[in-house]
Amino acid sequence: MSVNFALMIGYFGFLLAALVLHSRPVASPWLFLLRSFFPNWRFFHALGRAPRLYYRHQTTDAWSDWHKFMPRAERQWSHLFYNAEVNLALSEQNLVDHLANDLADCNDDAAALRLVTYRMVERLVREKLSGYAGLSAYQFRICLERPGFDPSAHSEEAKDNLVLQSPVMPCQTEGA
Repeated sequence: MSVNFALMIGYFGFLLAALVLHSRPVASPWLFLLRSFFPNWRFFHALGRAPRLYYRHQTTDAWSDWHKFMPRAERQWSHLFYNAEVNLALSEQNLVDHLANDLADCNDDAAALRLVTYRMVERLVREKLSGYAGLSAYQFRICLERPGFDPSAHSEEAKDNLVLQSPVMPCQTEGA
């Protein structure tokens, strides 16, 4: 038996044991780092609203409207064979899902800002907005979205479904 085959059998055995045995959530920081190897199965628990990432930016003194960060990509036949952009968008959305799950488990607002997933989402937003010229500040938020939800048109609904709103963060200049 090869080593790769034994590792694969061990991996699937671990997954089967995790599915059969109902235990408490993993709290170890070392096992927490390995969660990217395991799919997030929470979406099977119940139907609900999906967490979506929105951003706005400030130029001089005026704030823009809230914009959806990762709109749904259009389907194309070529995506059956090569789909790098959509796969990247799905992994970014998975990061937002993990942050929303971490926020649901976190009961302290100050601790939420120290979460690794929060810092990763913050870095993702900063990286995506780095292509815009003349920005002085930015802000992002996560809302639970129902189909047809528009955060700029439904301000009251956006407040009701708000999971997280980041503080205003200054944009870094090129020389910094």
